[in-house]
Parts: sequence; structure tokens; C-alpha cells
Amino acid sequence: MAFLDDDDALPPDELPPSGRSGAAQPRPFLVRRLIALVIGVGFIILLVLAFKACLDNRKERSFENYNSDLSAIAAESQQLSEEFFGRLRDPGDLTDLSFKAEVSADRGTAENLYNRVQSLDAPDEVAEAQSELELAYRLRRDGVAGVADQISTALGSEGRQEALERIANYMRYFLASDVLYGRSREDIDATLDAEEISVAEDERLPDATFLPVPPDPPNEWLDPTDLATTLTGVAGDQDCAPGVHGLALFETQINGTALTPDTPSTISGGGPFELSVEAENQGDSEETDVNVEYSLSGADSSEGSGTITRVEPGSTATAKLNIEPDPPTGEELTLKVTVTPVCGEEIADNNTSTYPVTFE
Repeated sequence: MAFLDDDDALPPDELPPSGRSGAAQPRPFLVRRLIALVIGVGFIILLVLAFKACLDNRKERSFENYNSDLSAIAAESQQLSEEFFGRLRDPGDLTDLSFKAEVSADRGTAENLYNRVQSLDAPDEVAEAQSELELAYRLRRDGVAGVADQISTALGSEGRQEALERIANYMRYFLASDVLYGRSREDIDATLDAEEISVAEDERLPDATFLPVPPDPPNEWLDPTDLATTLTGVAGDQDCAPGVHGLALFETQINGTALTPDTPSTISGGGPFELSVEAENQGDSEETDVNVEYSLSGADSSEGSGTITRVEPGSTATAKLNIEPDPPTGEELTLKVTVTPVCGEEIADNNTSTYPVTFE
């Protein structure tokens, strides 16, 4: 039986593993898997952080480039405004041909600025402000083009008043563009702050307007009569008749009642009401097709215009205008009467008067 015992005996190193040692063997493998998992997650986090930083840097560069490009355009637009309005106010030594060429060049500059605004790569966060900027610069382009189209007629005699009214309307394009530009500027500045984009104050959009602001009188460009006076410096170099030119508002009547400037007057008898405006030619040249206009303001407003066909030097002539519709009664209204300055007229302080009037 001893040989059976020998056959069953095994060396120690061939003994089967115990249950305890068999359960402990997989642990190093699990640890290695956990370590690999932690490293993988950490790598992914680093990738996400790096990607986010890349996006943030790209976004910041986008805002900075947009702000820089737009600021450059705004500066050039401001320079255009100064040259454009400065030339209208005082052409200096420009000849008639040179003046028109300069205004035509301004039209091309305004067109170029509008095209550059349209081509800007605006961040999504300022999409609405960008749309308003495009409209603002389109209005400036159209305004400059409109003035360029009308300036020759406005400086002549035939059709002058209609051209002045059109130019005054185009000036309102500039006023509207300034409102849009101001809104966009505020929105862009607010977005830069909200997105924590670091832009120095002197590198942000300038607080500027295209239409000149005080100390220039606002009506200098918006009112046809004041505009005519402003353009006298340009008109002096245009095709005006030789000699001294100058008109004055001599007398104003309503239904035969003479009015006194800044003194209340009462008009009785009921309508219809006829306004008689007498103008005096204080120059030494005959004036033709002189425009006369009135505005009546109060709770209800009305306006109208008429023409003095011809007035000789040193003489007076009268334009008759119907006040329509009939003004309200029992209320003091303000009547403004203007004899539009003629080509070559340099002093127009006596072309306009204002009268307080009450109709009964």
C-alpha cells in the first residue's frame, strides 16, 4: 500500500492553488484598468479645456478684429463728414467744376464705407447691431449721393427751391443714421463688457455723428431756408448773375391787416385767409422766381409757398398765398414767413420774420 501513497504524493510546487490565493490574483489587473481609466478621463478633460480655451481665444480675436475694423471705418466716416460739410459751408478757392468734382468724390467714399461695413465679419452676439450699422451707412451713402445730385440745381436759379427742399430731406438721412449708429455703438460696447473682451476705451467705437452738431445750428442743414443761407458761400462761385444780390422781407399782411414781427395780432372777419408777402430787392440785379413760404404752427399746423415772378433792383413785389386749411379760431398761433435767399445773396438775416397771430 506504500506505493499507492507514493503515487498520490505531489511536490509542493505542483499543489493546486488555494481558494484564497486564487481570489487575490486579479487585483493588479483591476488596478491597472482603473489607473488607465483615470488617465483617459484626465486626458479628455484636458482636451476639452484646451478646446474651450481655443474657442475663447478665437472668440476674443473675432471681437477685437471686428471692433478694430469698425473703428477704422467710423474714423474715416467722421473725416468724410468734416470735409463734406466744411466744403458745403466754405468751398475756399474751388472753382465750380472742382467743387462738383469734390462732391462727386465724396459720393464714392460714402459708397466704399458702406461696402466695407457690409463685408465685416460680425460675431453672432452683435448681429442686430451690425444690421443697424449697415442701415446707418446706407443712409449716409444715399444722403451724400442725393446732395451731390441736387447741389448744382440748388446753387442756380431755376428749380432752386425744390432742390433745396430735397437736400434738406437728404440731411435728415444723416440725422437718422446718427441715431442708428449711436444705438449700435451702445449695443457693441455692452456686448464687449458682457463677454469680458478687453478693449481699451480709446480703441472702442468713437462717439461721433455725421451730421454736424452744436455749436453749429441744427437748422443750418435741416431747414431749406437756413440751408440756402449756409450755401451762399458756395453759390458765390456758381453761375449767378453779376452784381450784388440781396432780398428783404418788407411787409406781411393777412386779409389787409399788416403784421408786426413778435407783436400779437388779431385777424377778424373769418376766412378764407390770404397772406400777402412783400419783398424788397436790395441788390443791383433783377431777381426772378423768388420763392416765398410760410408755416403756421400751434395745435394745428399748416404751410405753403408762392412765387414772386420778378422784382427789379430797389423795388418791391408781392406774393399772395392762401392759408389752407382755415386755421383754428381763438388760439394764438405762430406765423413764420420767409423770402428764400437768391443765388449770390450773402446776408439773409432780414429774409424771415415771425408773428404771433390769433384768428377770430
